[in-house]
Amino acid sequence: MTATVDSFSVENRTIWVTGSSRGVGFGVGRHLLEQGARVIFHSRNSERLEDLVSDLGGAPEVTVVSCDVRSPEQVKNAVAEIVRIHGKLDGLVANVGGASFGLAAETDPVQWTKMLELNLSASFYCAQATRRLLVESEIGSVVFVGAVAAFNPTPMFAGYGAAKAGVEHLVGSLAAEWGPDIRVNAVSPGLILTEGSLAAVFGGSQDLADRAGVTTAVGRLGQPSDIGMACQYLLSPASAFVSGTVLKIDGGAVEGPTQRILSAVNALKDLPQEARDHQ
Repeated sequence: MTATVDSFSVENRTIWVTGSSRGVGFGVGRHLLEQGARVIFHSRNSERLEDLVSDLGGAPEVTVVSCDVRSPEQVKNAVAEIVRIHGKLDGLVANVGGASFGLAAETDPVQWTKMLELNLSASFYCAQATRRLLVESEIGSVVFVGAVAAFNPTPMFAGYGAAKAGVEHLVGSLAAEWGPDIRVNAVSPGLILTEGSLAAVFGGSQDLADRAGVTTAVGRLGQPSDIGMACQYLLSPASAFVSGTVLKIDGGAVEGPTQRILSAVNALKDLPQEARDHQ
């Protein structure tokens, strides 16, 4: 098949983006909307959804559902609402997630369970509940939102990384089990600049965020629209031969493990002999 602009089109496709009232999810939903999709935005907070519709100008292509995706029953009710409004579903972007940090040795069972429920179980519940509709669509596609923490061990984030690793393993299992009726893939974002990450990671400093951007091969941090474009690809005909894949979107690394070790060795060489003896 020869690739054309239409190969990447999601026009008139009905797509549910979970956790899309702000941050990355909102950026993905807005991008898909701009590309002609009918987008179902989602949040646990119904008031936030009302503000979202207003911010998007009340476009008829925008609908909303509110539920806690950690509850299988609430997810089923939300899917029933999607059926009532649209009668079909062509794509799911399971974006809901979140991280809490703390030493693994001090993580209590409640905190651990919350990380698994929010980042792994919720994604599975949404995929499971939408499966029938996606099969009926005949162009059904699921995109999970993972994280580079799944394969980059990160101290203080053991629960989050483990849950996201579970998401990325789930991709391959569901792709094999649900194909060829449904394609299942994931995007794995690096650090994406949102209002939330600017405040939480950089203390509200755009200067610090810009400086962090040079640690990527492309020289900047990611934007929600970067994730939106990747999701568009995985939801479109252009990715018709892509399933069971995790697409890493982190701007590229500027150094690997060997370079980091050499940097540490070189830094050690610069120390006085007495200081080196204490390393």
